[in-house]
Amino acid sequence: MAILKQFGILFVLGSVGIVMFTVTSIPLIEQQLAKLSPETIEKVPPLWILMLLQGLQYSVLLAISILIGIGCAYRVGLRSHLVDHWVFHTTKSLSFAVEMKWSLGVGAAAALVLLLLDRLMQPALPEALRAANNTERSWLNLLTAMFYGGITEEILMRWGLMSLLVWIAWKGLKQGVTLPSQGIYQGAIVLAALVFGLLHLPATAAIVPLTPVVIIRAILLNGIAGIAFGWLFWQYSLEAAMLSHVSFHAFSFALSLLLARSA
Repeated sequence: MAILKQFGILFVLGSVGIVMFTVTSIPLIEQQLAKLSPETIEKVPPLWILMLLQGLQYSVLLAISILIGIGCAYRVGLRSHLVDHWVFHTTKSLSFAVEMKWSLGVGAAAALVLLLLDRLMQPALPEALRAANNTERSWLNLLTAMFYGGITEEILMRWGLMSLLVWIAWKGLKQGVTLPSQGIYQGAIVLAALVFGLLHLPATAAIVPLTPVVIIRAILLNGIAGIAFGWLFWQYSLEAAMLSHVSFHAFSFALSLLLARSA
C-alpha cells in the first residue's frame, strides 16, 4: 500500500507536466509533418494518435523512474517531503524555510549565470538557433517549462536516475556503511546532470545540426542547472530540487522579458 501511495502521488504530479508538454509540442510536430512528402504523410498516423503515443511514451518513462526512486531513494538517504507526509506521516521538517530560501536562491542564481553564458555563446551559434533563442516565449510555454521541467524532469532525473546511480555506486564501491560517501553523491549528481544535458540534444537537433559548439552549449547550460538541482536533492529533498527548477524557469522568463524591453 505504501508503494502505491508513493507511486500515485508522484505519478499524478509528473503527469501534469506530460500533458502540458504534449499540448505545447503540437505546433512543432505539425511543422515537422509539413516537411514530409505526400507519399510519406499517407503512411503517418493522424496527429492525435502521434500525440497520444508521445504522451504514453513519457508516461511509461515516468512510471519506471518513480518505481526506481521508490526502490532506491530512501535506501541512500534521499527523500521527498510529500512522501514523508502523505505516506509515512512524518512531521514537517524544521528546516523547510531554509530549504525554500536555498531553492529560490539557487534557481535565481542559475537563471542569471546561464543567461550570461548563453549571451556569451550567441555569436558562435548557428543563425537558426539564435533566432529560436530570441523568440518571445508565451505564458503557456512558461507554465509548461515550470510543470514539465520543474516537476516531471526532476522525478525522472533526480528521483529516478540520480537515486539509482547513488545506489549502484554504493553497492558496487562499498563506500560508506549506513549511507554512501560524499564522493558517491557528488559523482551521481554530475553524471545525472550530464545525462540531463545530453537528453536536450534531440530538441536542439530539430532546429539545427549538432555541431560541436551546439553540443557543448546544450551540455554546459543544462549540466550546470542539473548539478544545482541535484545538490538540492541531496542536501534537502526532491521538492527543493523541484522548487529550484520551477523558479529557474520563472526567473529566466522574467530576465528575458526585461532584456527584450531594454533592447
